Amino acid sequence: MKTRKQPNQRSRQILVLTVMTIMLMVACTKEVPGSIQQNRSTALAPSVGEAGNQSEMPAAESLRTAFQPEDQSNHQVKQEPEPSEGESNHNPIEAVLDMYEALQANDSATYFRHADIPSVRMSPAKLEVLFEEAGKREVRPERFKLFDREGLDRESRQLLSLTYGSQAEIVLEELSQGDHNLWFVTAFTDGLQVVEQSTVYPGAYELGREATMEELIAIEIQHTAEDRAFLAAKAKQPVWKPVQTVSLLYQAAQAEDADTFYAMSGGSEGYFSGQYARDMVEFTEWMKSFESVQHIPIESVPRENMAASYREEYNERFGGAWQFIVAWDPKDEAGYQGTYWIMAPSEDGTRYVVKQTLTANLEFFFK
Repeated sequence: MKTRKQPNQRSRQILVLTVMTIMLMVACTKEVPGSIQQNRSTALAPSVGEAGNQSEMPAAESLRTAFQPEDQSNHQVKQEPEPSEGESNHNPIEAVLDMYEALQANDSATYFRHADIPSVRMSPAKLEVLFEEAGKREVRPERFKLFDREGLDRESRQLLSLTYGSQAEIVLEELSQGDHNLWFVTAFTDGLQVVEQSTVYPGAYELGREATMEELIAIEIQHTAEDRAFLAAKAKQPVWKPVQTVSLLYQAAQAEDADTFYAMSGGSEGYFSGQYARDMVEFTEWMKSFESVQHIPIESVPRENMAASYREEYNERFGGAWQFIVAWDPKDEAGYQGTYWIMAPSEDGTRYVVKQTLTANLEFFFK
């Protein structure tokens, strides 16, 4: 009996050890996913000790950005970052170079962010020509320089302001044999834009090869102004859009340029047909708080966003082509404070003129 019992006892011991070993192996196997899950939880949420430390928690905005739907994420990528002081949109030469970069990339959408030359906007064929010409050229930044508009005579400076805005600049691009491209650049609410192009060369306009650059540019300003007026009359379409016109009004007010402010607003046909210099003071004082019109959000408000009673009133008073433009007060981010401008085509259809304006809390104009 004893000799038979001992092997059975050893077998039972071996069996127990085997079972314990298997149990330990299973237990170890179950701990692996538990440790992984613990690490994932730690990555997604703060521990108990960290929960009260708000400075270490991610901001709500960053969480919304990280987990936004795919279509919103794509839209976010396409949005241009807000320009800061000192970036290219404050430099006319950089604005021209940005336009060239878009042309050489055959990118029409980016081109129209940096340039809005009316003849090109109204004729797609001319844009194709620009693409073709830019693709054949090597753009060398050292060939570009800013022209000092103060070197022009008074009449030419005034015509430059009336045609392209009180803060318009001219960028000279050196070509071969003394020729130069002239790029006219001005500021709108969405940044600097190239608004016209022409070319001057020695001996042009029968001035002789000894003519100064100031003389050549003075005559070219006159010619481009006439060309733009002819284009608007032929197309029965204003060369400046309503938002651009309002931007130019703020430019003129900031420069205290009453003549340009009056002309841009519509002259005797516009809202400021009386003592316009006195009326401009409000906008001049307001612009002293801002470095540029680029710092003011100016937008066209769709009519469907306005209260029906105002839509009906303005239809009766201004016809069917009026637009409601708002320059919002950047210091009043949470409210509706701003200035509205009702813009409508002039009698000859060549420009937008101011029909009414008011600075107030504009909430009651909307639904």
